Amino acid sequence: MIDKQIQQELRLKFNPDESQLRQHQLRMLKMLCDFDAFCKSNDIQYWLTSGTLLGAVRHGGFIPWDDDADIGMLRKDYKKLKLSYSKTKGNTKFILQTRKTDFYYFAPYAKIRDTNSIIKEDNTNVDLLYKYRGIFIDVFIFEPSSSKWIAKISSVLHNRLLLHALSKIKSDTFRSVYYRGMYVFLYKFVIPILKNLSTLGPRNVLRHTLGSGFIKKRYYEDIFPLSTLSFEGKEFPVPHNYDKYLRGLYGDYTILPKIDSIEKHTINLKMW
Repeated sequence: MIDKQIQQELRLKFNPDESQLRQHQLRMLKMLCDFDAFCKSNDIQYWLTSGTLLGAVRHGGFIPWDDDADIGMLRKDYKKLKLSYSKTKGNTKFILQTRKTDFYYFAPYAKIRDTNSIIKEDNTNVDLLYKYRGIFIDVFIFEPSSSKWIAKISSVLHNRLLLHALSKIKSDTFRSVYYRGMYVFLYKFVIPILKNLSTLGPRNVLRHTLGSGFIKKRYYEDIFPLSTLSFEGKEFPVPHNYDKYLRGLYGDYTILPKIDSIEKHTINLKMW
């Protein structure tokens, strides 16, 4: 973890206690705790990943300027998550957003949504189509992946044929027709073929499920068996070799970026 004085200075600059960003982070922390309890009660394995893991290791919690949270799990645990959630009939402290629970949600991974907030991200208009638009945590699915090129191709197809295309269609009727057809074309035909090709070869290499937009590889042996780290004073599961895991993503992650170069993610947030 970085020097405590430096951490305090960053907190005062980016997310002091009464700021909207800090309140946003604390709401995500509550969601993480609720999700963690749900996973434990249903024997589901997951781990903190990406910026959330970096925050746990370097800052002992959220990166001071971060406004999202990321967790990862294997495909088998994701299937268990969806089944366990469906059995609750949604009677939990969170909403699991998938295409099954939200028709226009087209990401190949899930989100945990808070129902007592509305968040509008300024980088896209697609989220305006979603049924659930509260504060979220990304639930990323990891699968064996032997080819970064297949991962790249799937991401390009997803972004161009769904993300960018849907954001430009103004007609509700045409958008619905286009979305139904294109989703079936991509995720019932094209992506399954690419996924079968991607699993040929070593199975210790993991990547985000195809179409997610992320291609950097992880290694099974760096993740399992899972360990735990303190995050905002709570214990959460993390890859046991989190140092190698993070260096594969960010290089020397212990070095802070230049403060003046940090770009805040602009959002419009309402909480109640």
